[in-house]
Amino acid sequence: MVKLAVSLSESGFHVLRFDYFGTGDSGGESTEVSLKGCREDILTAMEEIRDMTEAERVSLIGLRLGATLAAEVAADDPEDVDRLVLWDPVVSGQEYVAALFQAASNMPIGKVEPPARPESRGGGHEICGFPLTDRQREEISRIDLSPLIADLPEETVTFVTQTMPSHEEFRAALGQPDRFESIEDRAAWNEDWPRNAGVVPVEVLKRIGSWMA
Repeated sequence: MVKLAVSLSESGFHVLRFDYFGTGDSGGESTEVSLKGCREDILTAMEEIRDMTEAERVSLIGLRLGATLAAEVAADDPEDVDRLVLWDPVVSGQEYVAALFQAASNMPIGKVEPPARPESRGGGHEICGFPLTDRQREEISRIDLSPLIADLPEETVTFVTQTMPSHEEFRAALGQPDRFESIEDRAAWNEDWPRNAGVVPVEVLKRIGSWMA
């Protein structure tokens, strides 16, 4: 994401990256994260960059669950979103949760089931070192991106590097081939440490930059 932000900035775009509440360098605990709160964070970021640059409209670029959240925000108010880039978006929440559990069960350090978390700490499971509470799992499982297609901005594109069954359904529902593109590249979120630590998905970053330009 840093490489993408720098590239877009060098192309003349004002760029703002941020961490959602309870993630990365932001305050709060990861067990407190909610999808509603994440959408509010996106709206706050949009307001912030407009204040900083005096821009009237903004573009949103999101990866995986971030792409889905960006789509939800854009669908609610497409007049404020100029362009929307969905990078490997989560189309089906249930499919995504299943993929999380599969990834957690196949960690290089040992193939074991994701450990359960005590109810006193929100319940749920630990996924690759991060908590997924019962509430968060239920929220994510309800995601269904396809019904939002009609409400997305006209300038919306989807780039997929790791195709899942829901992506093919999403492609069919779009009905516009130029709004969906499969790109052969690595999964930006899956660091097969130490073999490919720090490897950048160059092809998809180049394609995003080209589409934005």
